Amino acid sequence: MNSFPSIRIEGGIFSPDLLDQLLAGELPGQKASDFGLPSSRRLTDEIAALFADATRLWEVFQHRLERLPEGDPGTSVTRDSWMIPFLALLGYELRYNPRAYEVDGLTFHVSHRAGEAENAPPVHLVGVGQELGRLPRRGGARLAPHSLVQEYLNRTDHVWGLVTNGKTLRLLRDSTNVRKQAYVEFDLQAMIEEKRFQDFAALYRLLHRSRLPRGMEDAPDCLLEKYFQHSLEQGGRVREHLREGVEACIKILANGFLRHPENTELRNRAASSEQPAGSGEQLPITAGHSPFAQEFYRQLLRLVYRFLFLLVSEERGLISDSPIYREHYSIARLRKLLEKRAAYTEHEDLWLSLRLLWHIFRDKAFANLLGVAPLNGDLFEEMFLDACLITNRNLLRALWHLAWYRENTSAPPRRVNYAALDVEELGSVYESLLEFHPVIVEEGGLARFDLIYGSERKSTGSYYTPPALVNELVKSALEPVMQERLQAVQSEAEKENMLLGIKVLDPACGSGHFLLAAARRLGKELARIRTGEEEPSPEMVREAVRDVITHCIYGVDKNPLAVELCKVALWIEGHTLGKPLTFLDHRIRCGDSLVGMVDL
Repeated sequence: MNSFPSIRIEGGIFSPDLLDQLLAGELPGQKASDFGLPSSRRLTDEIAALFADATRLWEVFQHRLERLPEGDPGTSVTRDSWMIPFLALLGYELRYNPRAYEVDGLTFHVSHRAGEAENAPPVHLVGVGQELGRLPRRGGARLAPHSLVQEYLNRTDHVWGLVTNGKTLRLLRDSTNVRKQAYVEFDLQAMIEEKRFQDFAALYRLLHRSRLPRGMEDAPDCLLEKYFQHSLEQGGRVREHLREGVEACIKILANGFLRHPENTELRNRAASSEQPAGSGEQLPITAGHSPFAQEFYRQLLRLVYRFLFLLVSEERGLISDSPIYREHYSIARLRKLLEKRAAYTEHEDLWLSLRLLWHIFRDKAFANLLGVAPLNGDLFEEMFLDACLITNRNLLRALWHLAWYRENTSAPPRRVNYAALDVEELGSVYESLLEFHPVIVEEGGLARFDLIYGSERKSTGSYYTPPALVNELVKSALEPVMQERLQAVQSEAEKENMLLGIKVLDPACGSGHFLLAAARRLGKELARIRTGEEEPSPEMVREAVRDVITHCIYGVDKNPLAVELCKVALWIEGHTLGKPLTFLDHRIRCGDSLVGMVDL
């Protein structure tokens, strides 16, 4: 379950735990005086009072909306009754822009600015009936509201801006030098109507007028920019902590399975180095390594990546909206138990419920009952480990390391925000684990699993592709082909068909870093063609990326788990709610591109 269900961070604009750090007062600018309040005033009391004011404003706004004639987008009501007074609660003194801005020969009808100065940050307010990601149905606007502000930021020295239709509020940042659009979205309707005070407190601490620059000149020094730079620096640390968490999780799961009294067959196979049955493809085995330890490790990795896949997908709302799924089958329900000491028992009911969940994902009939897609790809195919048992205590101890992390041994635990985690991070964690190889040793008459540094990365030819190299590959290999083909046709329909006819193949795709970048680049170009906008809205880009993944992306890798993770990353990036993982099975394949396919 997302700690801030009304807030979504996109494009890596901020680190996943930035909101937690803001609420804990761990970042600069979080004292009462930093918000222009008396130092004696408790900030929490001020926020609570403003939340009550915002709730009353929302109620008045809803009453006025009810009296609008059908088809009226409610522009004046949204601005005057709701957004202008709401933003005033956050310290904004908006100024109306009577004339459109002109930049590079183009006009930008941004409705307001965040202050008297002509170069104050842009704030664009539209009616509640207008979607932020789509062109107005009437009025002849050149750009969708989100696209208008994004392109304006990208073409000027402004760095930060706001756009809202009253229901949704977005904080945007100049995306000229980042690989994809970056913004934070606040669901104001859910925040107010469902009384999510913590979400409002995070909004206040992040979006108060004192966070934004006064104009263009001080943009590099404003608090938002400091938070952005802090997030960039923290990104590597979060990745490292997540890798450490996955490593700890694997060890706890492994030893929990090995020591459960019912798993006699597992221990016998460990002792005799037999290979578990029904395990599918094998990882390459280096000299002197136990075949059983290698296969045991591969199945543990698959299990952990089931957890990670569901943590990301559930927090992004990609699996199911069903209350039955959420309350009785989801990984989110287990996260709630991590802080309940009474849940750490010697029973096995939590693991048995997960075994049922794996079966549901493999069976279309059961999946339909819960309103979920049958995710019947390789990630959820049956394996020997599924038939084993593990106690609630060991399962929850393992999951704790995926849900929380510590900056250091004395620091308080921080919650991992999977909704804001880039999908590349999951692949990076996997690739870092290639540094290890598994061993099983006897200790006090019991089998003990451990991970030690080894040569798996070298022996499998598996190496992490840095983002800078990925971006250069896209520029040098993909973009020339794309531009050449687009120049050969004229009409919009021909350009769309030409783009969707491009085939991108990575013969050693790993966990999909290059394929993700290629899908995003083609997707953005496709969205530009469809909308006629230089900076299409996130909604239009997401739809286009989904189409590109479905039509253009192909990959091969020797490592079966890398193939699975590549599919997962592409599935999440395409936000394909209701589609099974198998829609990528014939496009992302396991094989050796040097000697030919081995898994047909």
